[in-house]
Amino acid sequence: MMIDWYIEQVFAARTWKLRKEVFSAKGNLSEVMLDEDFEASHFAAYSIDDVIGILTLRRSGDAYEILYFAVHPDFRNLGAGSALLRYAQQFVHTVGGNQLYVRPPVDQSDFWIKRGYSPLMESGKIAIFVYHLKGDVLQDENGTQR
Repeated sequence: MMIDWYIEQVFAARTWKLRKEVFSAKGNLSEVMLDEDFEASHFAAYSIDDVIGILTLRRSGDAYEILYFAVHPDFRNLGAGSALLRYAQQFVHTVGGNQLYVRPPVDQSDFWIKRGYSPLMESGKIAIFVYHLKGDVLQDENGTQR
């Protein structure tokens, strides 16, 4: 299936609907809103005018944490998630950051490892995955320099 989609940086509110659908379908919107939402950086993947994927970053010094990352179930495994990650990596690189990190559910470990994120252990368990930006060169999920 060919999907015509694009990615752009957006305001926090543009990410809330998909966050709620993916992370708290039966809960309240407030459960997926962050106190620091308006200081964070947000990105959305669109198909026509519909948000099909979101990624939210919070800065901590030279590092950025991925707080929310989701793709609508109907659009998974079509490349939108990987494209959102590459877009976020380019953003972090452009603003002078040197790494991204994420605290994903255990069942998503393979996704992050495949995209070049290194697991860090804490108390014998994987606590976070870290991606180090390398100079002016970013790598795709296959380790290919772009």
